[in-house]
Amino acid sequence: MRVGATIFNQNYTDWDRYEAEEQGGSVPARPAKSDREIFTEEIEIARIADDQGFDSLWTIEHHFTPYTMVTNPLQYLTYIAGITKKVDLGTMVVVLPWHNPVRVAEDVNMLDAFLGDGRNVILGVGRGLGRREFGGLGIDQNESRDRFDESLQVLKQLLATGHCTYQGEHYNVQDVRLRPQLERDLSDNLWCAGGSPDSVSVIAKNNVNPLVIPTTSLELSLETTRTYTRLRAEAGHTGGVHTKLALWTYVAETEEEARAGAEQYMVEYADSALRHYELRGDHLASVKGYERYGALQKMLSSDASPFLRGFVDSHPWGTPEQTIARATELAETFGTNEIMFIFKYGGMPIEKATKSMNLFAKEVMPALKALNPAPMEAVAV
Repeated sequence: MRVGATIFNQNYTDWDRYEAEEQGGSVPARPAKSDREIFTEEIEIARIADDQGFDSLWTIEHHFTPYTMVTNPLQYLTYIAGITKKVDLGTMVVVLPWHNPVRVAEDVNMLDAFLGDGRNVILGVGRGLGRREFGGLGIDQNESRDRFDESLQVLKQLLATGHCTYQGEHYNVQDVRLRPQLERDLSDNLWCAGGSPDSVSVIAKNNVNPLVIPTTSLELSLETTRTYTRLRAEAGHTGGVHTKLALWTYVAETEEEARAGAEQYMVEYADSALRHYELRGDHLASVKGYERYGALQKMLSSDASPFLRGFVDSHPWGTPEQTIARATELAETFGTNEIMFIFKYGGMPIEKATKSMNLFAKEVMPALKALNPAPMEAVAV
């Protein structure tokens, strides 16, 4: 099994100032810790991943809040490509409704050209959830499902052949041919995250590889992945399904030290997700294709504590032995062929993140790389 690392670039301690500013309060114009300082710090995650033998290095796309501050993951990874030598590079995710899919394919193809024959770019894509982001980018969130579906069809053509003709409601592509020309079929490098029934149905219909990013809960992600395997089989696609799975971790020499880190920083991450996605609000129930999240908002508005505790209670952390045991269990449950671990999140200092990551690389990663989980199979209902 492959093992990757992920860069988030969160400015968690700025949330109070950001929300007060958003509500018209009188606050300092800049955060106590600058965004650029965080960018500089987290380059160290990429260097460690490359030096310590990780298979891949990933990043994410978000806009306008302190949640994560990578606005163009393929641009970021192009920089990372220049300071690393061995790791493959992946996105988790490029949010397709916010982009022209032809430009996404061009950016992937260009990065692949820079990487050459020895390394890969893995395009993880998704549909998006944040109200602020759709609004700030001028995209109607009610259109996201249709834009997502059309974008996938365009991307599949372009990444496979470098050529596309497609007519849709949102995208009209006439005889486009990528330059530089493709050297190989990149369509197997397309992976897709989906957290709602609408997204999962699109992914399964198009037989796109499933990328699992459990920003709500592992339990819900497992249910969604099982739904994907069933819908994929019903659409006539055969064989089992491997996933790529993102997990949060904190590794220390003692359980007590690891628990202190997990209890603080994983809860901070969950809090940042609640705030970024406004999961204690009520707006998602009325947005087309997001009704399931509306039900989640209703539940979290009355009691958010299960969500805040969810990462600590389910993700792999602890001593190296405890981390191996939990990560192995999850890898086998999800039929994964690659886990992308998040080492720095919430307000975690870079020194603690790199200490955890180096211990993980030395004592956890070899055991995980030796795993070979069976793919998930569709189960009739």
